[in-house]
Amino acid sequence: MDNYIVYLGAVGWRQEAWRGGFYPEDLPEDWQLSFYNTQFRCVYLPAEYWRNASDEEVANWLQDTREGFRFVLGTADGVAEDAARQAGRFGERGVLEDGADILWLEGEPDLRDLAQRMQKAAQGGSPLYVISRASTLARLGKIRELMEVLGV
Repeated sequence: MDNYIVYLGAVGWRQEAWRGGFYPEDLPEDWQLSFYNTQFRCVYLPAEYWRNASDEEVANWLQDTREGFRFVLGTADGVAEDAARQAGRFGERGVLEDGADILWLEGEPDLRDLAQRMQKAAQGGSPLYVISRASTLARLGKIRELMEVLGV
């Protein structure tokens, strides 16, 4: 199983702006997560999205992604007992937002600062989740290149 120290992803994988650029034009919508997971290591799901998903949907998401892929589960309303139970459907591949070290990408990232955060995570052995709210492919590509250079 792939256990990474730095997980790069976006808020959701269904990005209309990505169709025809990131996602091939003819890629069926229900294949998007499978494709997304070949390029990114995690996806952030807002609380209302993952909590309202059926058990069958969650099982399909898990099946459509590799073992090392993580679902960062939003906890906007805190971690209630019911939310923790629902998060259990993701097994070890679900990470509650409240317990994760998340670096939110807003605008153009300071790559030097980002590199330092990644190296600190690697030294400490604690995963860092780098998540883009804007889901700009060019920015995500730069960060993926930085991760490759750093070997994280």
